[in-house]
Amino acid sequence: MATANDDEVLEGFLCPICKADLKSANQLTSHFESLHQEEQDVLKSLKDIFGKAKKIILNTDDTDLKETFDRALKLNSQDYYPFEEQTIGVSRSSTDYFRAVRSARLERYATETNKLLIRLDKLVCNMPSEPSQRKLHEQEVVPWLDGSSVKLCPNCAKAFNLTRRKHHCRLCGSILCHDCSVFLDLNIAKAIVDPSRPQTSQAEELNEKNGLRLCEHCSYLIDLRKQVQENRNAKTVLMTAYEQMRSLMDQAKPAVAMYEKMCQSLFDGETTYNLADVNAMRGRIGKLAEGIDLLSKQIAAFPVEPATRQAKLQTAIRQAASHYIKEDLLSLRKLPTEAQIDEVRRQRYERAQKQIQLERERTERERQRRGGEAESSGSRVEGPAHDDDNPLLEQMNIIRGYIKEARKELRFEEVAILETNLKELKKEYQFQMLSNKS
Repeated sequence: MATANDDEVLEGFLCPICKADLKSANQLTSHFESLHQEEQDVLKSLKDIFGKAKKIILNTDDTDLKETFDRALKLNSQDYYPFEEQTIGVSRSSTDYFRAVRSARLERYATETNKLLIRLDKLVCNMPSEPSQRKLHEQEVVPWLDGSSVKLCPNCAKAFNLTRRKHHCRLCGSILCHDCSVFLDLNIAKAIVDPSRPQTSQAEELNEKNGLRLCEHCSYLIDLRKQVQENRNAKTVLMTAYEQMRSLMDQAKPAVAMYEKMCQSLFDGETTYNLADVNAMRGRIGKLAEGIDLLSKQIAAFPVEPATRQAKLQTAIRQAASHYIKEDLLSLRKLPTEAQIDEVRRQRYERAQKQIQLERERTERERQRRGGEAESSGSRVEGPAHDDDNPLLEQMNIIRGYIKEARKELRFEEVAILETNLKELKKEYQFQMLSNKS
């Protein structure tokens, strides 16, 4: 504390009356009680205030905390700060002013962005591929500023020289250096001016050859426009789940048709498919049904206001998915047993053997009819010395390998085509064998 006579600053446990330094709080209290009796009321009031504050903080007072606090506030307000009810004065709403300022700012940004988009559309449309013609095309769309009097880059304030050349923004025509340039890929620019254009997945290096040179301000406005388009075209969680469910339904439809075809092949006794193939296809259909059921439940459980149009739509989607699973995916034809398949194939084999026997008899009659003509003309075809050298056997082995790979990957449409080719080769091989024997 500073004394009244000079600017000397005193520190320590000072007596507020005589300014004596008592070195400790206890000595200061004893000194004040013994030498300054007339100030005891002030000390007592200070002790009461600190005591009540301590009790309130520690919550050791028996009285209610809220009542004590209200009473203390009321006492202090009456003694030191008389309460006066404040009247409400004149008020004014600034909402219209804020809206006007905001609208003007948004209008300025919107107008400037639309102007840049129009220029960008003209730049990317019919852009020449040759660099010299492209530069002329860019200058025709956006006039470039005269940089003869510009000595420094407006963005980084660095001087232009032989190594730091002057460049122009392709959208506003302003001058900047290469380090302050931002390049916009032409594919992205075309997607901005035409959102329906499919975007390419290949990421190209952004440089002067395949990008538009922009300043930071124009690049910022173009990026804002791109973000608005992306947010507008962004799909909701509900839409994403519905599209995934429809994709699974599209996969399940041909899978069910293939399953029916495979079952019918087993019932007909054909060897194109076996029971393991059909069981694998049935398991695939089961997994698709589980995925459709899970996604439809997620759609139905999506939070929405009850009794609204969206709530009815979500319920209808769930009911349609349940009906589709029950009627189309779970009501598949029952598979035949191994005994039934063996019996059908045995009967089919016997019919095939009878057909082969008839074919042999017909070939034998034909051979006897031609008889000596073939021997006299020397046109008899000699069979190969070894069957292993027959190219048909090699082709059949290759096709069997393809069939094995297709079965492993559940490509049963390809299995059917390969099995058909294998049967044709077997018939051709049997015909050759019969011809050689004859």
